[in-house]
Amino acid sequence: MTEMAFVSGSLTKLDKVDCSKVLAAVLMSDRELLGHIKMGPPAENIEFQWIEDALNPCTFEALMDDTSVTLTIITSFSTTASVANMLREGTIIAPLDTANANAEVRIRITSAVAATEAVCASYGSTTWTSVTATMTWMVVASPYKDTDDASEDISLGRTGRRNFMQVFERAVGIDQTRKNISMLAVADELQHQIKLRTLEIKRELDLSVIAGIAYHNGTSYTADYNLRTMRGIIYSLRDPDEDKTREDTMVSSISGALTATVINDLAYKIYEAGGLDESSDPIIVVGPKQQRVISAMEKDLRRVEQGERQVGYYRDVFLSDMGKEFPVVMDRWFPSDKLLILDRSRVFLRPLRGDSWHMEKMAKTGRHEKWQISGQYSLELHNPSECHGLAIFLT
Repeated sequence: MTEMAFVSGSLTKLDKVDCSKVLAAVLMSDRELLGHIKMGPPAENIEFQWIEDALNPCTFEALMDDTSVTLTIITSFSTTASVANMLREGTIIAPLDTANANAEVRIRITSAVAATEAVCASYGSTTWTSVTATMTWMVVASPYKDTDDASEDISLGRTGRRNFMQVFERAVGIDQTRKNISMLAVADELQHQIKLRTLEIKRELDLSVIAGIAYHNGTSYTADYNLRTMRGIIYSLRDPDEDKTREDTMVSSISGALTATVINDLAYKIYEAGGLDESSDPIIVVGPKQQRVISAMEKDLRRVEQGERQVGYYRDVFLSDMGKEFPVVMDRWFPSDKLLILDRSRVFLRPLRGDSWHMEKMAKTGRHEKWQISGQYSLELHNPSECHGLAIFLT
């Protein structure tokens, strides 16, 4: 293991040492999950919140009658109300499924949507073929008259999410004799123990980010507890609205072996929900067991990224059947029966302002000296119901 200089030689002359840059360097050098999560801005409270904006959908599900006169909105990837706002008079729509008999047909909304219905007519000399099944539609165009006033605001309401700070702490105690004597292969016992405790904290932080679950007081998740804990990635994906019910919107229950089809289907599920967009930066996270499965897949499904050599190792990249590349990250502590697709552009570590990673000297007892290493951190995960995915019960 490469030796790392964690603190300066004047350590014992200070009562408190800021070690946040040290932890940041340790995380940046990590080749597992934590090395792929950016550090966000400091949070202002032990319960911190953030907001998520969303775009109006450009696809929706609806039923067209046989005469192409009435369009009945069934569902959408957002809400029926937002689709109704989007389908104003003059909007041109078309079936999303190019294999459908009506793939080349264009339909014009001739009147504003009332409740969940709109009056329509074929457009551009195209002819509608009678189909009574629910279809997915896309908005091709929303033309607007020069003489009309500005349209109504159709901005979607923001979604508020939250997480809780968790204290990470270790102590280092050393007596005067042990501090001053020369020991085999250890130049400075205090700094040596500080390094080891920091690596332990990094491991605990990794475990909490993956599998942490917040404290529940019987009514709700809360930070009103001295031993509060953060919500990790897995529980954030399984219960994004914090109602103690696992919606599992972006979770695939496999109960079988990991295959390329499992990964491709999960990626497609994310894509259908609006994820994997132009700003996404996805990775695949697995434990050692599933990493070996991926490594054994056909070579045409993987490629070695020669330009991304990291400390002597080459990184596998999974190429999905949609052409999207997913770097494969193995994490020692990730559950062996799961696979995670994580969008790195939508996840951050957040320290508590004034309580990031630091070291503080405690009151001395006789000839015994004690230091406390601690800090408060949590996870900020955006769009858990759209932009990330989890496969579970892999054998």
